[in-house]
Amino acid sequence: MFIDILLYFEYTVEMARKKFEYLNHTADLGIRVFGSTVEELFINTAQAIFEIQISGKLAIKKEIEIVVEAENLEELLIDWCRELLYNFSVHRFIPMNYDISLQQLKLSARINGDLFDLKRHKIKTDIKNVTYHNLTVKKQKNGYEATIVFDV
Repeated sequence: MFIDILLYFEYTVEMARKKFEYLNHTADLGIRVFGSTVEELFINTAQAIFEIQISGKLAIKKEIEIVVEAENLEELLIDWCRELLYNFSVHRFIPMNYDISLQQLKLSARINGDLFDLKRHKIKTDIKNVTYHNLTVKKQKNGYEATIVFDV
């Protein structure tokens, strides 16, 4: 019993430190994201997307606002990821700093970031879209955990 409690404690402490981890997936890219709050989970998801995609030095050059509303938390996470990927694909916007508020199932975000510049940035992995495959958002004892798979 003591060993089980100790192992559980070590697991929860380790999960509390992680923001995200990569998952093995055949043709796509899967990530598991962690956050002590729903807002932190959404921020860590955004950070994971752009850490996976972009390398290079970033500078704050632009601010955007994103508002998404959904019927459940999973849909809200999908819509959030789609908005981030859309703003990168169309406007070349790379988020850096996030100010997020969540009211019920409506997320409002003010985001500062950079614009993609071939002289300063490189695409490491081209994420095309977020999928519903294996999508989960769970409330855990120490916060939230989400599993998301992206088309690459």
